[in-house]
Amino acid sequence: MKPKLYFIANAVWGDLVGGGDIHFFELARGAISAGHSVTFLGGPALAKHVANSGLQVEVILTEKQRRSKINEGSFRGQVQMFCDYVERCVRSLMLLKRIGREDIVYSVTDYWCDSLPALVSKAGRKALVFHMEAPTLGQILQKSRPDVEAGRLASLHYWFSQNLSLRLFRACRDKHVFYLHPEMKPKLLQLGFKAQEMSPISYGVDSGMAAGVPEQTKRFDVCWIGRVHRQKGIDDLLATIQFLSTRIPGFRALLMGKVQPLLAPRIEQMGLKDCVEFSGFISEIDKVRLFKASRLFLMPSRHEGSPRVVGEALICGVPVLAYDLSTYRPVFGEFARYVPAFDLAAFQKEAYRLVQESREGRSYLDSLELGSFREINSWDHTRQIFLNGLSAGSQKRTP
Repeated sequence: MKPKLYFIANAVWGDLVGGGDIHFFELARGAISAGHSVTFLGGPALAKHVANSGLQVEVILTEKQRRSKINEGSFRGQVQMFCDYVERCVRSLMLLKRIGREDIVYSVTDYWCDSLPALVSKAGRKALVFHMEAPTLGQILQKSRPDVEAGRLASLHYWFSQNLSLRLFRACRDKHVFYLHPEMKPKLLQLGFKAQEMSPISYGVDSGMAAGVPEQTKRFDVCWIGRVHRQKGIDDLLATIQFLSTRIPGFRALLMGKVQPLLAPRIEQMGLKDCVEFSGFISEIDKVRLFKASRLFLMPSRHEGSPRVVGEALICGVPVLAYDLSTYRPVFGEFARYVPAFDLAAFQKEAYRLVQESREGRSYLDSLELGSFREINSWDHTRQIFLNGLSAGSQKRTP
């Protein structure tokens, strides 16, 4: 029999399923298919997402009752979230007697509320995923990275949590770390992890679903999906849409996700109401359809790791325009088009050129082979990397 696999997922708390949640859900599907019995430890929000997903897993609640809606952008909200994490972590520690030495435990984040229970458990094999590098202490103090909030509290928590988790985890005897970006490997080696104790793993995309959705009539010249945050380059996104609307006849833009309440007032103020459409919340298959109905995906973010949304656009055959951030080329290479970072004029000019090219029936992707990209980043391949890493952890290590 395959060993039991426990996923520690205390950091799941919101109503919406995030990219990291999708990632470990898909890894769990792969583990179940391979014959593992899978159990999730987490709060009521996790249980709700599992029920909606149809995953055949046991969910052990680490929080008795879900708290009321939290405003994560406020100081009070951040304190409430921290208290939530403490409660779930403590209850997880009390439930660890279920996990034996013959089992495997997987921390789905590098947050302490997930990693500490995994580390303390008796599981003979332990695994953790390294999704994105936290800002350094210097970047936090100087607010030099766009994802550092004004109050710095959340960023300090992120920095402390990640460094604590990785440093404690390296002391485990039988361990494996999955990292999502090539630039993370040197940091792990510097911390003392061995090459055989780590595996690069894709953010994962549903290549099968994308292939199964037929080509769509191009209704939108540009599209975008993301959070409304300065890290995502919202000002540059709206400025580019305005620029294109004055130069391209019949221009249409699509903004996907639940962003209308925050962006609609600005759209109307800028005179863009008639050329911008909001999709609202969409399913994964609807997201594919809308990508395929678009000519260009705009990615004006000011900081990212290896964003899945770029991969999702590419597997749908949609060109991508992004600022030339150092994290992109090692992951997406020639499959995206880049302009100098934060040069808005260059971004607008290139967006205009790419949209016009698409309207004429041409795309730079036509000359590139997307097959290998789709395969390497497919969920099937990503799940196999995960299973291989868990198996590698069971091998006897040399002293």
